[in-house]
Amino acid sequence: MLHDDGESSAPRSGALTYAMVMAEARRQAALPRPTARSRREADVRKVRWWRVRTLRSISGLSILVTALVYTCLLSAICLLSGPWILPDAWAPLVVSAGMALYGAYRLRGVPGATARTLARAACAPGPVPKRYALVYDPPWGGIALLVLFPAAGGDDVRPDAVLELMPLPRLWRRFLGASKLPADLPVEPAGNLELRGPADGLPMGVPWIDGQAY
Repeated sequence: MLHDDGESSAPRSGALTYAMVMAEARRQAALPRPTARSRREADVRKVRWWRVRTLRSISGLSILVTALVYTCLLSAICLLSGPWILPDAWAPLVVSAGMALYGAYRLRGVPGATARTLARAACAPGPVPKRYALVYDPPWGGIALLVLFPAAGGDDVRPDAVLELMPLPRLWRRFLGASKLPADLPVEPAGNLELRGPADGLPMGVPWIDGQAY
């Protein structure tokens, strides 16, 4: 999503301002949407990254562990039951082994690196205070976006960053289209946060709102 460079806080013709985005965030917050789910997870500052549910899902570790468990169970069943069960068991065994390889590939690749980078960013020193407005694109069932503004300034300041929030992992679909729902954030449509980012300057950040990492 394109955003301004944030070098000037003076509004230009047609430029988005804090007042405009905040009004849209409050309008969207009034739309009917599913009940917000809690994001209370393990504190990434106190535990290893793989114990945080969202990071574990991003990295592919959840897929790897689940597939390995199924592979081991199927292998044990084949060994205990004898060769007669192989014609019925080989297909699910191949599928579970393939999923384990896929999970390992994600863990060693970009998804795993992303999860580790997010964990480092969440614990980075020197948090930057920001104001935010929470909007969805599209307004219902879309991607959750935090539009960030300088902590100081009035309602005419322009955004200086946009963060796309990772949705919570869903174990099943509660109804049609549930997998495409936004993050269902139990936070106010506008407020204050602390933004932490990696020291290497990557365009990635982790917002903390009311002591919770998102």
